[in-house]
Amino acid sequence: MDSELLPPPKLPSTTTMATITTAFSADGTTTTTIITTTSNAITASTTSTATTISSLSGDDLREIFLRLPDLPALVRAGLTCRSWLGAVRSNPAFRRLFRALHLAPPIGFFLDLTGPTNPLFVPLRPSDSDVIAALRRGDFFLTSLPHSFWGWSVTDCRDGYILLWNNLVGNDLSLATLNPMTWAVDILPLPGGIEAGSSNNFGVLGFHLQCSDEKPWLFRVICVCTDQNRVRAAIFSSETRDWVIQPWVDIGENNSLKFRAGSLVDGSVYWPCHGKGRMVRINIRTLDTSVVDLPGQVEVDGYNFKAGETKDGKLCIVYQSGLSLDVWIRSMDGDGAEIWAPQSTHNLSAEIDRITHTGHLHGYIKIVQVRYGYVYLSKTCMTLAGMQHCWFFSLSLETLKLELLHEGKYDGYVHLYVMAFPPSLVADGGSTGHDAEGEAAVLLVDSVVAGGLTDVALGEVAVLLVDGVVAFPLTDVALGASVAVNLVFG
Repeated sequence: MDSELLPPPKLPSTTTMATITTAFSADGTTTTTIITTTSNAITASTTSTATTISSLSGDDLREIFLRLPDLPALVRAGLTCRSWLGAVRSNPAFRRLFRALHLAPPIGFFLDLTGPTNPLFVPLRPSDSDVIAALRRGDFFLTSLPHSFWGWSVTDCRDGYILLWNNLVGNDLSLATLNPMTWAVDILPLPGGIEAGSSNNFGVLGFHLQCSDEKPWLFRVICVCTDQNRVRAAIFSSETRDWVIQPWVDIGENNSLKFRAGSLVDGSVYWPCHGKGRMVRINIRTLDTSVVDLPGQVEVDGYNFKAGETKDGKLCIVYQSGLSLDVWIRSMDGDGAEIWAPQSTHNLSAEIDRITHTGHLHGYIKIVQVRYGYVYLSKTCMTLAGMQHCWFFSLSLETLKLELLHEGKYDGYVHLYVMAFPPSLVADGGSTGHDAEGEAAVLLVDSVVAGGLTDVALGEVAVLLVDGVVAFPLTDVALGASVAVNLVFG
């Protein structure tokens, strides 16, 4: 399902810049001038023309879009008019390059609360106008889920989707996926017969979600089960609406696999064995199950270990001992055998105490997730007032910079939410999603009606609501040219 990340092509030496000047006259008319500058490493030339926004070519638009700060800014820009939307939708290579240049940071996280209630969403960038615009119309209160007396719990977040489960009356398990940006909810059938052939120690270890970059409307769910010394996986496809249940695989002695301790990395699920120096690997593509030995000093205990991925997508493991983190990357030795190559050891004690001012308080560290080259971890302690307090951090594996993301009174178990390309910005079957230039249209995207779309000239674009994202018109005086121009060209 996941497309392999191709090496990002080099940016061309030729660059195109655009400057917009907009004047509003007393009679309400608008005059817009666009000055384009093209230069390269050897020569530079400048041409000035008075034109409309439609005169920018798709290549020019994509050159500008690559310099936007992140995906929320690209979404707002792409949904401004049809030609800009088409520039994004029609070019998969551009989207691959944008993803490579702008690794998506989490825009928030979900907290699983105790008691019969749904998870709570906490935004991580509340001052970012592009992120707030993306969140404002999304279903981050999870109101589109069916009501459950016991509430829903998040089991995975990936590529814009949330995977949830609950125990209904009679302990019957219910699964659901939700895309908060599009309000799309899918109640999944359960894998029938998954217990067949198991011993009395059968248990569901957890679920993982796998999505596609270029087909964001498709996903797969991986369910991992265990009995005394065996594991099995069941895989659900949203395309076929069926579960495929794999045979039981013997992994040796009592496996000691713990609930919700696994990680999905590059098409494989990795599940550590508690109290041991190994983990189980289930390759979703080949359906092969194997055991991977860990470095000798690693002994899995609770939340002190996570498998994840580096910035360039390589498998890595992070091990916490006390307030130190050790990092290894899966590599090849000179004979072509897989080994764990040590990368760094980082003592967090001084930095965490400096940020939290809790050097005098006893607390514990949890490794929450390792994704896109960042370790997300939390410290939880009991304050002098008898209140539980938690600090949530990110640590870059590249720079080893520790950053405080959020703090509050919760237990430290969070699920990161990372925004993905919405379906409206990804073409299906070669469609670019816009009609002939100059024609007004009404666009229905992901069950949301978007206002009239034109790209004749500035002043004819209505306020747009697509995928729950508001894209303001360039000529809206209140939010106006200044907001839109800063968004696209700033």
